[in-house]
Amino acid sequence: MFGHRVPPHIVLALSVLFALLCAVPAVRYGLTARWLPALLWGAASVWFAVDAVRAYGWRQKKS
Repeated sequence: MFGHRVPPHIVLALSVLFALLCAVPAVRYGLTARWLPALLWGAASVWFAVDAVRAYGWRQKKS
């Protein structure tokens, strides 16, 4: 398991999925004015979105 690189298309797909899954509770908490959980879920969503953009860049360089 260690030492093997995960293919960029897998990282891209999982990062987009996790970004969307984290964005849903962020929006729901934001709509109910619970700002700390909204901020934490939003930060996780942005983290995964940035990771997806990086994975997309790796995928473009590979082709």
